[in-house]
Amino acid sequence: MMTLTGKGYFIWMVRHCEKGDPDRIAALAKEANLTHVLIKVADGAFPYNIDLENGFDYVRPVVKKLHSQNISVWGWHYVYGDYPEQEAEIAVKRSLELGLDGYVVNAEAQYKTPAKAPAASRYMRILRSNLGTTPLALSSYRFPSFHMDLPWKQFLERCDYNMPQIYWMKSHNNAGAQLQRCINEFRNIHPHRPIIPTGPTFKEHGWIPQKSELIEFLQVARKLRIPAVNFWFWEGCRRDLPHFWDIVRDYPFDAPSSNTSLPGRYIDVINSMDVSKLLNLYSDSAVHIRREGVIQGKQAIHEYFSSFINLYADCVFSLLSESNNGSVFNFQWRASDKTGARLMGRDTIGLSDQKIRYHYSFIKEI
Repeated sequence: MMTLTGKGYFIWMVRHCEKGDPDRIAALAKEANLTHVLIKVADGAFPYNIDLENGFDYVRPVVKKLHSQNISVWGWHYVYGDYPEQEAEIAVKRSLELGLDGYVVNAEAQYKTPAKAPAASRYMRILRSNLGTTPLALSSYRFPSFHMDLPWKQFLERCDYNMPQIYWMKSHNNAGAQLQRCINEFRNIHPHRPIIPTGPTFKEHGWIPQKSELIEFLQVARKLRIPAVNFWFWEGCRRDLPHFWDIVRDYPFDAPSSNTSLPGRYIDVINSMDVSKLLNLYSDSAVHIRREGVIQGKQAIHEYFSSFINLYADCVFSLLSESNNGSVFNFQWRASDKTGARLMGRDTIGLSDQKIRYHYSFIKEI
């Protein structure tokens, strides 16, 4: 599966986007340096963005034009859970007939009951078994602590990404804090999936996000090394807040530079808070040496890093410097939270067969 990177926009009703003109949609997406566009293709058990009178499919020519510009196209689907098999069937049909690059499940209020958990499992099982390696994502609430009755596990266990809606409605001047809180809360939801947040470029009930807040959202996403961001929603932004379209267009949200060095990959994995990915860097008999003592083997290293990550879950880790001599790497790093730097570290790693054989860590609190 290819990693999703860059900027994306949700489209709700195609005919309201640039009057439904596929050439204009593709040209604007290219001009805004969008890497992906997410179009509603189904609602419940029915296809969406199809003219009910003549059967014209508004999505198909847009997909073709966006693909011609090397822009990936994801479908999205608002689900209710009353008829999960029928909803899954239309999802599979639309995804395959349109040649979509990914599929987003939009589950909200109708799924806020434990009784719907089996429906979520059935729906996701049908999607995964029929769409193979097509990446799947969940789009839902930003703070799971407010919505624990939604069947997060049943959706996320067959998803590749989590696309929470970071809409700071009825609030101002805390866009970055809301994004950070969202990420922190989802670290406690299992299974954990990479976060691709969706920011607001719409107005509702008199509330409008501020320019500075949108920029802060993008800046914090980059600081956290989030590979991609989305925005809701194309036609509403272009109609009501065209200057916000310009902000998204002009913001250079390139994917974080991929780290090919081992220290860079190590820091990236620490920031992902995924202990299983971290363990993949180590050999089975690896030794980790710290001031507190020596541990050996993946089980002991797993226990150590699980505790370490939980303790510093609110921190962002940054690589400060690195050097290497053959298969031995030396690097320095810093961990900071919203109050400032909390930890400094100096590490030495030795490789054998491209796996960490020994790892010396010196960490101090600031």
